[in-house]
Amino acid sequence: MPYADRSEAVSADKNPRGQAERVLELVQVLSLERKLTKRRIYEILDVTSQSSFKRYKAALAEAGLPLRYDSDDKHYHLAPGAAIARFDIDPRDRAKFAQIRADIAALGRPTAEQFDGLLNVLDARFELGDPNAEAVISARHPQPSGGPAFYAALDRALTAVREHRFLSFDYASTAGGANEQRTLAPYAVHAHEARYYVWGVTEGEAQPKLFALDRARDVALEDDTFEPDPGLSLADDLRTSFGVMTGNLVHRVIVRFSPSVAAYAACRRWPAQVEARPQPDGSLDVTFVLSRFEEIVAWVLGFGGTATILEPPKARAELHVAASRALAVSE
Repeated sequence: MPYADRSEAVSADKNPRGQAERVLELVQVLSLERKLTKRRIYEILDVTSQSSFKRYKAALAEAGLPLRYDSDDKHYHLAPGAAIARFDIDPRDRAKFAQIRADIAALGRPTAEQFDGLLNVLDARFELGDPNAEAVISARHPQPSGGPAFYAALDRALTAVREHRFLSFDYASTAGGANEQRTLAPYAVHAHEARYYVWGVTEGEAQPKLFALDRARDVALEDDTFEPDPGLSLADDLRTSFGVMTGNLVHRVIVRFSPSVAAYAACRRWPAQVEARPQPDGSLDVTFVLSRFEEIVAWVLGFGGTATILEPPKARAELHVAASRALAVSE
C-alpha cells in the first residue's frame, strides 16, 4: 500500500506549486533583478542538488536566458542581452504542449527527468505569453477549454507524479455532481482526446482510479510524499480500456464494420484491439478485450449505422438502448 510509507519528514519551506510555476517565478524575478544568489535560486526552484539545478540552468540558456556565476559577488547573473522577449513561442501551441508534457511524463523515470528542465521553462514561457489561456489552436482537433486554473492544476499533477507528492482536491462526482474532498497518491497523468486525468490511489482505497482534472477544484500539492507501489501501472490498467474507463471484469467485444467503412477501420489499430478479420462480403470484424462497454457503444454509434456490435449480447443490448435514446431525442 502506498500510504504505509507516508513521510512526515518534509522541510517546512517545501514549495507547494508545480515545477512550471516555480520556473515562472524564477524567470520573472530574474527579469527584474538580473541576478540572484544560488541559495535564492534553489529556494525558488525547490531543488537541493547541483545536478537538478544544472538541468534548469541548461534549459534557461537554451530558451534565451543564460546565467553566469560571478565568484566576486557570489551571484548568478542574467546575461546583459537576455530578456523575456527573446522567447519566440506561439501561445496557440499551449494546448499541444500540454499533450507533449503528459506524454513525456508517461515515459516515467529516468527518461522523463531528462526533459524536466526544458519543459518547465517552456511551460513558464507559455504562461507569460498567454496568462489567461485564451489563445486556442485550430478547432479541427480537440483541445483543453480550461483557463489558467486548468494549466496550473495540470502542472501540479505532473509535479506530484514526478516528486511522489500527495495531491488534494475537491472532486465533482458523476452521480449527482456533489463535491468530495480527495487526497491522492498520483502515479500518472493520462491524456485522452484533449481531456486530462490523474491516475492514482485515494487514501483508504486499494485500487487506483482516474480523475478528470477539469472536474477537480482547488488542486494542491501536499508536503507529504509517498513510496510508489512498483506493482501499479497505468498501461496495465488501460490495457482493457477504450480510453479511460477501467474495471476488473474482461469481455470480448466484436464490432462489425460494413464494407463502406471497413478500409477506414482496418488502417488503424484501436485501443484494446486484439484481432481484425476481413469477411467475404468486404466487411471487417474487429475484436476488442474490454472491461466496460460505455465508451465503445458511443464510438460505434458515431459510425451512423455502418458499424454494429455482434457480441456479447449485453454490449449489443446496450448499443440498441443507446440508439433508441438517440432516436427519441431527435424526434
